[in-house]
Amino acid sequence: MAEKPILVVHPNDKTTKFLDKIKDHLIEKFGEQVHHFNIYPNESSHQSCLERISIHPENGLIIFLGHGTTDKLHGGKGEFYGTFENELVKAEFPEKYYYNDNFIHQGNAIVFKNKKVFCLSCNSNDKIATYSVDSGAQSFFGFGDIPTSKGEFEGKGEKGTNELVVKMKTELNYIIKTSLSICIERGLTFEELLNYIQFIANQRLTDVLVNQKKIKDRQVLADYLYYLKKEASIIGERKVKLLN
Repeated sequence: MAEKPILVVHPNDKTTKFLDKIKDHLIEKFGEQVHHFNIYPNESSHQSCLERISIHPENGLIIFLGHGTTDKLHGGKGEFYGTFENELVKAEFPEKYYYNDNFIHQGNAIVFKNKKVFCLSCNSNDKIATYSVDSGAQSFFGFGDIPTSKGEFEGKGEKGTNELVVKMKTELNYIIKTSLSICIERGLTFEELLNYIQFIANQRLTDVLVNQKKIKDRQVLADYLYYLKKEASIIGERKVKLLN
């Protein structure tokens, strides 16, 4: 497994299941070059993932798809986490109520030592990126806040309609999977990946404004596609290739 140069880490969480399209696209396009690690909602799976990251080859690429905050990346979440918890049921089905919201943080960011990381996670352009590079990561590609739910849009003062959420998820998947595919296939660098993400995001937000006038919240959608590309950033080496 360790010989596969692309490691896709995707914690189990129903709110980020839509990102499967990125993983599935990479597997379809690059086949045996990709190893997918789906982190299940238990401690054993999280520990196994950390061990898998630690042995990933330095010339390869780690792609993290999931939730995060400024200083950490989140892990797997059970389907009933945050709901009414009956202690007897919780004891019988602990994974359904499990959530690791402190998966990778300053204390264990050394797991990325000598690694190249692409992190599609909210606020991954902040402290967690710095922690990772300070711990020895070659390069860490992160993003700002990326709303993909009604609640997240509402938290930013937007109406947060179902149509807006669906369109945001669709555009996000397209921009990221297209940019990654082009740059992996052509042997390009992190800096060139940033350029592609910015270029394709510009194409999509222009298309939304000019050609998709039936979308009621197209201006809001275009705004957040703009923020997506504006806040994307690289900490560490910019000219290192995604795959060597």
